[in-house]
Amino acid sequence: MSPDRPDPFINARFRVEIDGFPAAGATEIIFPEARIVPGPRKTRIVTYGPLILRRGMTRSPEWYQWWDRARTSSKPDRRNVNVVLMDASHEDVTRWSFSAAVPSGYCVSPLNALGTQPLIETLELAVGGMHVVFGDAATTEPAPGA
Repeated sequence: MSPDRPDPFINARFRVEIDGFPAAGATEIIFPEARIVPGPRKTRIVTYGPLILRRGMTRSPEWYQWWDRARTSSKPDRRNVNVVLMDASHEDVTRWSFSAAVPSGYCVSPLNALGTQPLIETLELAVGGMHVVFGDAATTEPAPGA
Protein backbone atom coordinates (compact mmCIF):
# COMPACT_ATOMS: atom_id res chain seq x y z
CA MET A 1 0.00 0.00 0.00
CA SER A 2 1.26 3.44 -0.90
CA PRO A 3 2.20 5.58 2.11
CA ASP A 4 0.13 8.38 0.49
CA ARG A 5 -3.16 6.45 0.70
CA PRO A 6 -5.43 7.78 3.44
CA ASP A 7 -7.18 4.46 4.07
CA PRO A 8 -6.93 3.54 7.75
CA PHE A 9 -5.71 0.10 8.73
CA ILE A 10 -8.20 -2.29 10.27
CA ASN A 11 -7.55 -3.54 13.80
CA ALA A 12 -7.92 -7.26 13.02
CA ARG A 13 -4.64 -7.95 11.20
CA PHE A 14 -1.89 -8.29 13.76
CA ARG A 15 0.43 -10.76 15.39
CA VAL A 16 2.16 -10.94 18.75
CA GLU A 17 5.78 -12.02 19.23
CA ILE A 18 7.03 -12.84 22.72
CA ASP A 19 10.70 -13.74 23.22
CA GLY A 20 11.02 -17.44 23.94
CA PHE A 21 7.48 -18.42 22.87
CA PRO A 22 7.17 -20.21 19.53
CA ALA A 23 3.74 -18.74 18.76
CA ALA A 24 1.96 -16.15 20.84
CA GLY A 25 -1.34 -15.68 19.06
CA ALA A 26 -3.80 -13.23 20.55
CA THR A 27 -7.37 -12.16 19.84
CA GLU A 28 -7.15 -8.74 21.48
CA ILE A 29 -4.42 -6.33 22.52
CA ILE A 30 -4.97 -3.36 24.80
CA PHE A 31 -2.02 -1.03 24.47
CA PRO A 32 -0.54 0.69 27.52
CA GLU A 33 -1.16 4.34 28.09
CA ALA A 34 2.15 6.23 28.03
CA ARG A 35 2.41 9.45 30.02
CA ILE A 36 5.15 12.02 30.48
CA VAL A 37 5.28 13.10 34.12
CA PRO A 38 7.54 15.52 35.97
CA GLY A 39 10.58 13.92 37.57
CA PRO A 40 13.22 15.14 40.00
CA ARG A 41 15.19 18.28 39.13
CA LYS A 42 12.95 19.34 36.23
CA THR A 43 13.45 16.06 34.37
CA ARG A 44 10.61 14.23 32.68
CA ILE A 45 9.81 10.56 33.15
CA VAL A 46 7.64 8.32 30.99
CA THR A 47 5.29 5.97 32.82
CA TYR A 48 3.43 3.10 31.17
CA GLY A 49 0.17 1.42 32.01
CA PRO A 50 -0.21 -2.34 31.48
CA LEU A 51 -0.04 -4.10 28.12
CA ILE A 52 -3.00 -6.50 28.07
CA LEU A 53 -3.01 -9.59 25.85
CA ARG A 54 -6.07 -11.78 25.35
CA ARG A 55 -6.43 -15.06 23.52
CA GLY A 56 -8.72 -18.05 23.27
CA MET A 57 -7.61 -20.56 25.91
CA THR A 58 -5.92 -23.66 24.51
CA ARG A 59 -3.86 -26.52 25.92
CA SER A 60 -0.80 -24.24 25.91
CA PRO A 61 0.28 -23.38 29.47
CA GLU A 62 2.88 -20.74 28.41
CA TRP A 63 1.08 -17.62 29.59
CA TYR A 64 0.06 -19.11 32.92
CA GLN A 65 3.53 -20.54 33.53
CA TRP A 66 5.18 -17.18 32.77
CA TRP A 67 2.80 -15.44 35.17
CA ASP A 68 3.30 -18.16 37.82
CA ARG A 69 7.09 -17.80 37.63
CA ALA A 70 6.72 -14.02 38.05
CA ARG A 71 4.47 -14.62 41.06
CA THR A 72 6.80 -17.06 42.80
CA SER A 73 10.27 -15.81 41.81
CA SER A 74 12.28 -13.04 43.42
CA LYS A 75 13.73 -12.28 39.96
CA PRO A 76 10.89 -12.32 37.38
CA ASP A 77 11.45 -13.47 33.80
CA ARG A 78 11.42 -10.30 31.66
CA ARG A 79 10.79 -10.64 27.94
CA ASN A 80 10.51 -8.40 24.92
CA VAL A 81 7.05 -8.32 23.33
CA ASN A 82 6.27 -7.09 19.82
CA VAL A 83 2.84 -6.32 18.43
CA VAL A 84 2.92 -6.09 14.64
CA LEU A 85 0.14 -4.51 12.59
CA MET A 86 -0.25 -5.84 9.04
CA ASP A 87 -1.97 -4.36 5.99
CA ALA A 88 -4.47 -6.10 3.70
CA SER A 89 -1.64 -7.96 1.91
CA HIS A 90 -0.23 -9.11 5.29
CA GLU A 91 2.84 -6.87 5.04
CA ASP A 92 4.14 -5.43 8.32
CA VAL A 93 3.28 -1.73 8.59
CA THR A 94 3.75 -0.84 12.27
CA ARG A 95 5.65 -2.54 15.09
CA TRP A 96 5.17 -1.71 18.75
CA SER A 97 8.05 -3.09 20.81
CA PHE A 98 7.77 -3.38 24.57
CA SER A 99 10.93 -4.08 26.53
CA ALA A 100 11.37 -5.81 29.89
CA ALA A 101 7.77 -7.03 30.03
CA VAL A 102 6.85 -9.02 33.11
CA PRO A 103 3.44 -10.50 34.01
CA SER A 104 1.51 -8.52 36.60
CA GLY A 105 -1.92 -10.12 36.22
CA TYR A 106 -3.61 -13.23 34.87
CA CYS A 107 -7.25 -14.24 34.55
CA VAL A 108 -9.62 -16.49 32.62
CA SER A 109 -13.13 -15.48 31.54
CA PRO A 110 -16.11 -16.98 33.39
CA LEU A 111 -17.38 -20.47 32.64
CA ASN A 112 -21.04 -20.65 31.62
CA ALA A 113 -22.80 -24.00 31.09
CA LEU A 114 -25.39 -22.28 28.86
CA GLY A 115 -22.88 -20.33 26.79
CA THR A 116 -21.04 -21.03 23.56
CA GLN A 117 -18.41 -18.29 23.73
CA PRO A 118 -14.71 -19.15 23.67
CA LEU A 119 -12.90 -19.22 27.00
CA ILE A 120 -10.57 -16.18 27.05
CA GLU A 121 -7.21 -16.11 28.81
CA THR A 122 -5.88 -12.65 29.76
CA LEU A 123 -2.27 -11.80 30.55
CA GLU A 124 -1.47 -8.35 31.91
CA LEU A 125 2.12 -7.18 31.50
CA ALA A 126 4.06 -4.38 33.15
CA VAL A 127 6.43 -2.94 30.54
CA GLY A 128 9.74 -1.19 30.96
CA GLY A 129 9.66 0.75 27.71
CA MET A 130 7.94 1.20 24.39
CA HIS A 131 9.25 1.90 20.89
CA VAL A 132 7.18 2.24 17.71
CA VAL A 133 8.44 1.74 14.15
CA PHE A 134 6.39 2.63 11.08
CA GLY A 135 6.65 1.51 7.45
CA ASP A 136 9.32 -0.74 5.95
CA ALA A 137 11.47 -0.67 9.11
CA ALA A 138 8.60 -2.38 10.99
CA THR A 139 9.58 -5.65 9.31
CA THR A 140 13.21 -5.68 10.38
CA GLU A 141 13.82 -3.49 13.41
CA PRO A 142 14.30 -5.42 16.66
CA ALA A 143 12.83 -4.39 19.99
CA PRO A 144 14.95 -2.05 22.08
CA GLY A 145 17.08 -4.07 24.45
CA ALA A 146 16.76 -7.16 22.28
